[in-house]
Amino acid sequence: MVTDDEKSLIRACMDALRDGIEGFRSRRPQLEMIATVAAAMAACRSGDDGVGSGEHLAVVEAGTGTGKSFGALVPALVLARARGRRLVVSSSTVALQHQYAEKDAPTLQRLLPFEFTFAVAKGRRRYACIAKLASLADEASQEEQDLEDGAAAPDTAPERRRRTILIGLADNFEAQRWNGDRDELAMPVADEIWNELTTDRQGCSGSRCAEFARCPFYAARQRVKDADLVIANHDLVLSALEMEIGSVLPTPAEAMYVFDEAHSLAAKAVEHLSVRHGLRGAQEWLNDATESVRDIVLSMRLPEVLLQDARTSVERLVSALETLWHRVHGLQAFGEKKARRFKPGPLPDWVRDGGDAARDAGLALVKTFAQLREGLLERAPSEGALATRLLSALGFYVGKLENLLSTWDLILAEDGEGDAPVARWVELREGEGDSIDYMVCAAPISGSERLRKLLWNRASAAVVMSATLTSCGTFDLFLRQSGMAAFKGLKLLRVDSPFDYRRNARLVIPAMRADPSDTEAHTGEVVERLPELIRTQGTLVLFSSARQMRAVYGALDEPLRRSTLLQGTMPKMEMLARHRAAIDRGDRSVLFGLQSMAEGVDLPREYCTHVIWAKLPFSVPDSPLEEARREWVEAQGRSSFMELTLPETAVRFKQGLGRLLRTTEDYGTATVLDRRLVTKRWGFLLMQGLPDFEVVIEPLGTQRRTAEA
Repeated sequence: MVTDDEKSLIRACMDALRDGIEGFRSRRPQLEMIATVAAAMAACRSGDDGVGSGEHLAVVEAGTGTGKSFGALVPALVLARARGRRLVVSSSTVALQHQYAEKDAPTLQRLLPFEFTFAVAKGRRRYACIAKLASLADEASQEEQDLEDGAAAPDTAPERRRRTILIGLADNFEAQRWNGDRDELAMPVADEIWNELTTDRQGCSGSRCAEFARCPFYAARQRVKDADLVIANHDLVLSALEMEIGSVLPTPAEAMYVFDEAHSLAAKAVEHLSVRHGLRGAQEWLNDATESVRDIVLSMRLPEVLLQDARTSVERLVSALETLWHRVHGLQAFGEKKARRFKPGPLPDWVRDGGDAARDAGLALVKTFAQLREGLLERAPSEGALATRLLSALGFYVGKLENLLSTWDLILAEDGEGDAPVARWVELREGEGDSIDYMVCAAPISGSERLRKLLWNRASAAVVMSATLTSCGTFDLFLRQSGMAAFKGLKLLRVDSPFDYRRNARLVIPAMRADPSDTEAHTGEVVERLPELIRTQGTLVLFSSARQMRAVYGALDEPLRRSTLLQGTMPKMEMLARHRAAIDRGDRSVLFGLQSMAEGVDLPREYCTHVIWAKLPFSVPDSPLEEARREWVEAQGRSSFMELTLPETAVRFKQGLGRLLRTTEDYGTATVLDRRLVTKRWGFLLMQGLPDFEVVIEPLGTQRRTAEA
C-alpha cells in the first residue's frame, strides 16, 4: 500500500505544479487517477513472486481533458523513486513521445521537489552509423575533388545534393553541432540517403568498431541505462521484450510501466508477431547474397569453403521456394482480395514439404552467415571502413533470412489445443508488366498470450491508460485482447472528461431515408445533406470506406470541393497544416478522412466545431487475419458480431466523436448520418460509455438543419 510519506510527497508534487503552471488545477477525475496509479505502483513485485493476481496492474480510461500525463507520471515517479524502480513511459506515436520528452518531462523535472533524470529510447535506425557516415563523406569529398580536377564525367543534380548532404552531416557531427540523432537534424534528410547512413543489429560491429567510443546509438543507450525515467514507444517496448533482457530498456522486473494511448497495444502486439516474405522476392535477394558472400570471402581472405557452403544452401533454398511458387501459381483461386487462406487444421502436404525444405536450407545458411560475421568482426579493427561496409551488407541479408525462417516457423507450427490459432495465407502481389509474386504470411489471431507472459507477468508494475479503453460501456474487449483478463486483482478505473458535453455539444441523428446497406442510395443522400450540414468554419467528415469517401468528394459541388481536403491526396500532417492555415485566414475548411483521422488528431476551438460520421465505422473483415479471428470465435459457439465487431466499432465511433471537444472552451455538434444507431437493437450498446451529449433524434420525414453548434 501507499505509505504516508509517499502520499505526502505526491501532494507536494501537485502543489508544486499548481504553483508553477499558470491556470493548472487538479480536478476530481485526475485525483482519482492519481490514487489508482499510486496503488498499482505500490503493489510492485520483486520479480520472483510468480504470476500473481494483478494487484500490480491498473487500467484507466480517462476522458479528454483529465490530465492523464501528469495524473500518471507524478505518482509513478514518486513510487518508482521510493521503491527503487525505474519508470518507462510508452506512447503509441512519435508525436506523443515528443510531447513527453519536450514538454511534460522537462516541466516535471523543473517543478517537482526532487531530482530525476530522463532519456528518450529509440531504435538503432534513428541514429547515424558514424563509421558509415565518415566513409561515405570521404567518398563524396573525393568525387568533388575529381570533378574539380576534371577527372570525372559531369554528374546530376541529385548526386550533387547527396554529396552535399553527406559532407555536411559529417562536418556537423565532427564540429559537435549535431549528435547523430535523425530527430535532431535542422533539416530533414530523405529516406534513401538516411538508409545509407544507418545499420541494424546484425550490421553493427559494436565495441570492435573504430567509432564505438563516439557512436550516437550507444551513447543514447547509455543515457537510457542511467535515466530514472525512460520515454519509449509501444513498438520499442514490444521489440525489447523479444531481445536479450535489459539490452535496450530496463528489465521488466526492475521497471514500472505507464502505457499511454494503450488502446493500440494489442494490435501492435499482433503486428510484431506477424511475418511474411515473397517467394520470388526471396530468390532475388538470395542470389544477391551469394555475390555479397563472395566479396566478403575474397576481400577479407576468409576460407573459400564458406563461399561453397553458402552457394549450396542458397541453391537448395531457391529450389524449394521456386517449387512453392509454382504450386501457389497453380491454385488460381485468389479472387478480388488477392489472398487465399489455409483453413485451420493440417496444412496441405505440398506446403509442409516445401516449408520444411526451405527451413532446412535456411538453417544451414544461418550457420554460414554466422561464420562470415565472426570473420568480419575479427578483422574489423584492422580493416576499418571496408569491414564496416561488408558487415552492413551481410547484416541486411541476415535480417532477411531471419524473417524468412520466422515466417516458416510460424506457418509450420502446430496450434496448441484450446489456444488461439495462427492465421496462414498466401497473397498475390502484382508488379510491373506481367511480373507477379506470392507472399506467404502468418500471424497469430491474438497477441494476448504473448503480452501476458512477456509483459504483465514479468513487470514490476504497469498502468495502461487511454480515452478509449471501454467499448459498449465495459472494459471486456480490451482486457481480452491485451491478455489482462487473466488477472482478477487488477484495478479498473473509468473517469469522465471534465468537459461539459451536455452544455457545449450535441449528438444529432438526422432523419435519413437511405440505409447504409444500400451503398449507392446512402452515398447519394450523404452528398445531398453535406452542403446544409457544413455551415461552420472547421468540419471533420469521417468515413469508414475509402470508396465512399472518394465518391462523395467527387459528387460535391465545386465551391464545397475547393474547400475540402481529401485524405490520401497528401501527407496527413500537411493536410492538417493546410486546414489550420485556412481557418486562421478566416476561410472555411473541411477535412475528409478515414479511421486514422478519428484518433490522435487535435483540432481545438474553431479548427473543428462539427464532426460528421458518414456512417457507423463497422470494418469489413476482408483480411485473412480478421476472417480467422471471427471464424475462431464462431467455432466456439460465440457471436463474432457481439464479441468483436460491435465492440471494435464502438471504440472507433467513440474515438471519432472525441475529436469534437479538446479544451474546456470548445463547443460543437456531432452528426451521425446512420439511422441504425437508433433503429437497431444493438444501437444502444454503441451509445454506452459515450460522453453526456445532448442527443437530438430527428423524426422521420423532417429535413431539419443540424449543423449549428
